[in-house]
Amino acid sequence: MRCTLFSQPAFARVGFTPLLLIGTCLLTACGSIVEQQSSEHDFTLAIAHINDHHSNLSAKQQISLRLAGEFTDVEVGGFPRVAAKIASLEQQHQHFLKLHAGDAITGDLYYSLFQGDADAHFMREVCFDAFVIGNHEFDDGDAHLANFLRTLRDDDCRTPVISANIQPEIGTPLAENELWELFSPYVIHQLGEHQVGIIGLTVAQKTKQSSQPLASTVLHDEVETARFYIEELRQLGIGKIVLLTHYGYDNDIALAQQLPEVDVIVGGDSHSLLGNFTEVGLTSDGDYPTMVTNQDGDPVCIVQGKDYSQVVGELIVHFSGDKVAHCEGRPHLLVGSNFNRNGVAVSDEDTQKIQQFIKQSATLSLVKPEPRLQSLLESYSVRIDELAAQSIAMVPERLCRMDPGIAREQSCGEATQSDLHSVVSEAFLRQSRHADIALQNGGGVRTDLPAGELSIAQVYQLLPFSNTLFHLEMTGDEIKQVLEDAIGYSQTLGGSLGAYPHGAGIRFDVDLTAADNNRVSRLEVFQQGEWQPLRAEQSYIVVTNSFIASGQDGWATFADIVASGRYQDTYINYAQAFIDYAQQQKVLERPDPSRHSTRRIRLTQ
Repeated sequence: MRCTLFSQPAFARVGFTPLLLIGTCLLTACGSIVEQQSSEHDFTLAIAHINDHHSNLSAKQQISLRLAGEFTDVEVGGFPRVAAKIASLEQQHQHFLKLHAGDAITGDLYYSLFQGDADAHFMREVCFDAFVIGNHEFDDGDAHLANFLRTLRDDDCRTPVISANIQPEIGTPLAENELWELFSPYVIHQLGEHQVGIIGLTVAQKTKQSSQPLASTVLHDEVETARFYIEELRQLGIGKIVLLTHYGYDNDIALAQQLPEVDVIVGGDSHSLLGNFTEVGLTSDGDYPTMVTNQDGDPVCIVQGKDYSQVVGELIVHFSGDKVAHCEGRPHLLVGSNFNRNGVAVSDEDTQKIQQFIKQSATLSLVKPEPRLQSLLESYSVRIDELAAQSIAMVPERLCRMDPGIAREQSCGEATQSDLHSVVSEAFLRQSRHADIALQNGGGVRTDLPAGELSIAQVYQLLPFSNTLFHLEMTGDEIKQVLEDAIGYSQTLGGSLGAYPHGAGIRFDVDLTAADNNRVSRLEVFQQGEWQPLRAEQSYIVVTNSFIASGQDGWATFADIVASGRYQDTYINYAQAFIDYAQQQKVLERPDPSRHSTRRIRLTQ
């Protein structure tokens, strides 16, 4: 039996004033296998956790992992496997919590078509013991988030939704009648004779800058909010404190060191892979669990579980009194049972070797999808096939993709710049909500768009890769240099014409006959309703796709910016960004040539 208590305090001024404590009991069955308590520990808590699944309900196909010594393509993850693994872990532990660290929605076709209903359905089946609101939960505003939170609850599962530092204005969708109407700052779980308090924290600045909460919705400082509610829990006699954060791995480490009393941080937002995955050919971001000390000098266990329904973390925390004695556990990268090498299914003998390797692995788990949820997923997939064919916008004239030096078809008009690259860049700029300039590589746009109705299926042919939108903080000089990088690579023997840059909010001249680093001139940015010179020392925010943000396709200066830490992965799928833009515009017109990124291209002497 588990009793869950919801606190109902109110914010006041910069600080907070506690009001009334209201208790609500949730009765659930414990696991059938009883976990034995060690004699030197008073209490052992097991936590299964995920984060940042971003509407990725289906498994990832053909992920390459080094299995039994050779790189092998295998299916990974999917929510039916997440549910199966969590159910299996629940049977192994006496005192067990299921936590989701935010960003459940936006980022995949399941969200584009079902607007969070599919995610809520699958999350109800797992029935998490707490879910913290992530920044992307606000991508479509407070009203949409309120609908999602209502859909997340049903008669069988009422997942506690928490975030201590979000303060909606009373009378707005998230607080129509009172402040803590749809979510609470924390939840208290009764596990046997022990109480565990879980405080929710949502990344503040990113949510305000890169998502769409109402202007009246306040996001308070994460550290001060956590400190306030830790003290409130202590006054209630709660000594075992978990922070469920959507704040980022590095931020979680810094947060733990600034706070008293905190024991565990289960995080999200940075999509961090923790644990030793070297043997399977993956690079991790830190240890699982990562151990630091809090302000009191006591241990804090920090974990995170990658993203996209691929990893279920299993954290085991041993308490001595109200302090952590030690933590252990492992991340479970969920893999399927079909293995291919070089496009060919492996032999039965090699399959047995791979399965034995997985069984002995500290990071991989061979998991069959939960049958009922797999059937549910397939029913959604059938609807996706139907809905993806529906129109989301009209294209009055054919929109053409074109590379410099290639003859333009008559149906594409006389301009020398690619219509479609300009439209794609404009979509990224608009959906970024934060950038000054958008830049896109030519090879990232794969097809023309014919005149007529535009479907979601066509968008995924247009932008078929698993890219997200990146924000890069760059000076004018660095922007000029990355354009020179890309153009130079597009003209280099052994390079790629697909590196050629296109953009929105920026325009420039190109002379392909000039020497390296001297091909771009007359750079201007569109600001305050007019074109202005790009200033060498001024800082700008550039939105681009994650592929070239990593320096691929010759965009070398982008890699330097990322290495310096001046970047943010929005985790907005770039095809989803284009879909949202098209639905908003309703009609995708051929762009005005005056807004094209390249005004004049000199191709020959």
